[in-house]
Amino acid sequence: MTRLRLLVSLLVVLVLALTAAVAARAEVIVSKDNQGRSITFDVRAAGVNVEWYAALLRAAVHGNEISTVTIRIVPTEQVESLCGASAVACYGTRGGSPLMIVPSGQSGLVAHALIHEYGHHLDHAWTVTGFPEPNGTPTWWVSRGIADLLQRRQVAFDYSFGWSHSVGEIFAEDYAYINLPGQYSIPWLYPPDETLKNALLTELGGAATTPTPVAPPAAPAPSPQPVVVVRQGSLAPRAKQTVRFMLDSGRRVTLTAAVGGSREAGVRARVEVYCERQRVATRALNRGLQTTTLDVRGQAPALCSARVVSTSRVAHAYSLRVRVAFGES
Repeated sequence: MTRLRLLVSLLVVLVLALTAAVAARAEVIVSKDNQGRSITFDVRAAGVNVEWYAALLRAAVHGNEISTVTIRIVPTEQVESLCGASAVACYGTRGGSPLMIVPSGQSGLVAHALIHEYGHHLDHAWTVTGFPEPNGTPTWWVSRGIADLLQRRQVAFDYSFGWSHSVGEIFAEDYAYINLPGQYSIPWLYPPDETLKNALLTELGGAATTPTPVAPPAAPAPSPQPVVVVRQGSLAPRAKQTVRFMLDSGRRVTLTAAVGGSREAGVRARVEVYCERQRVATRALNRGLQTTTLDVRGQAPALCSARVVSTSRVAHAYSLRVRVAFGES
């Protein structure tokens, strides 16, 4: 094949690839809930089973507001660039229209992220009179004792006290737990009990309910046993590997990372710890420093992530060990 023909062939392949990518980014699919209300998906990732997402939303308690939001499904690796560091998904408005951004894939983490973000949309659709948004729903507001928590400066409408102390995030996490029991990412509160669950389900179903204020529950005692998570394998160029965890009160995290497998000079990777979406520790790994350990304390309670991030143009072998332990252990 001549050089000209080779260049033409490569150009055709590139155009086809770009055309396929644009088509994937532009695919809008409208599904229905059990009452015939539309659910709009903006699919921007390959191989997405939209019905899996639609089934989760159908099963989650909701109302007419489900037809006013667009659920944009993107490749997992694009979420942080669209939503912010350490984010799993996000909710907001674009051009005045509600938009959820969630990762592609079928897992418990993705399911939780989808329902959590829909909780933000539900919050956006409801109003608690006399208080700024986000503020949940009237019954939830009273049942969780949010006014008292605000007075005691344990929560805020923004993120000034951290992600897990934001009123909007607590509501979204409560909503996710009620619909998908299991994961709960607010370390200083107990998950919703049956009383709160039934009151919220009744309210969202449109029936009248009488909320019962409850005292803010204390956090459960932390387990003395350390939790250790290990990831290892090949770290692709410019890629990252992340471990997410809850850092309860009185705990510390030790992150040990190693990167090797090439003679490349200079910084080849960095290791980082984020808590409440703020970077709290980082260190570079270069040819002379192949293994490093970060020791982080004083961040609890917090939702955190530890990661190793490639800054190289070639692949490297890596290992990432995260140990969350009680006190000084």
